[in-house]
Amino acid sequence: MKQYLLPENVNWYRANMHCHSNLSDGSLSPEQLKEAYKNHGYSILAITDHEVLFDHSDLNDRNFLTLTSSEYSINDGAPVFPAIDGVESPIWPRRKTIHMCIYSKDPHNTFQPAADEDSLAWLKSRYEGTLKVDGYHRVYTKESINEAIRRLNEAGFLVQYNHPNWSLNDREDYLNLEGIWSLEILNYATEILTGAEYCPYIYDDMLRNGMDIYCSMGDDNHNRGGSLEQSFGGSTMIGADELTYEKVIAAMEKGEFYCTSGRDDPPQIHALYVEDNVIKVDCSPAVAVFLNGYCRAFRRETGDGITHAEFPLDPNDVYFRITVRDARGNNAHTHAYKVKDYLK
Repeated sequence: MKQYLLPENVNWYRANMHCHSNLSDGSLSPEQLKEAYKNHGYSILAITDHEVLFDHSDLNDRNFLTLTSSEYSINDGAPVFPAIDGVESPIWPRRKTIHMCIYSKDPHNTFQPAADEDSLAWLKSRYEGTLKVDGYHRVYTKESINEAIRRLNEAGFLVQYNHPNWSLNDREDYLNLEGIWSLEILNYATEILTGAEYCPYIYDDMLRNGMDIYCSMGDDNHNRGGSLEQSFGGSTMIGADELTYEKVIAAMEKGEFYCTSGRDDPPQIHALYVEDNVIKVDCSPAVAVFLNGYCRAFRRETGDGITHAEFPLDPNDVYFRITVRDARGNNAHTHAYKVKDYLK
């Protein structure tokens, strides 16, 4: 009997889970972002503008869906605000920060918990007094960060932890997070800038320390000067029966997605299932398929254009996850699955 880990008989929708428009420090309007991403084969876009939460459902159509979302920051010290290409942007030199994308389960919920007017310091001239916030003042302490996450979860948001390396975070920062839905294991824009924001190793560190979270990818595109260089490099593929807000959010909550890198034709995982205590993977042509686990389960299958791989379940291990790598070095990742849930 096959136990499917990724859903079968669903539609797969390509999503960018991290994106900025000219409503904060991006260069393109929400309408221009929709046009760019839809033309590149995307069906879902989370416009996660800094500290502001907007309902973009007016952009939706039968083939395109926006997620009501934002990016929160909790900073160790006050930022400075230089103008970059004429757009004022916050920078925290030599200071830590926690950035989190939040995704509302209700498309029309634009009330922002864990936020106050000070959060909008660099956007006050545009938005002071117009956004719905609960007055919570975030500070860079473990207790305050987790209180913010708790408030967000209780208010109906999924919370993603973003770009830990760009944020100058170490193990003490990310291992103390509570209530996180997913880790952004590729932030495409900061990977272009730093070469250090593809971080599945941080995902494994979190898993091995008992954190039960998913992994995702996003662009974090700002599109300075109208350039699309930062776009289309980090995608999350969401499996759902139909392209509706309810179905997509339900799939996100249940982990019915995987993530993949590459601007054009990124690697795909067509099926993932366990049969007779063997993990089986069907994928687009790859040069390697990897199995990573908690301890001993490190295996791979290699070849020229392989489209199927099999790995025995290790009863002595705790979790496993799959990576599919194509000939260009792009990677598709599943999140982690618990071995005990699939052993027979």
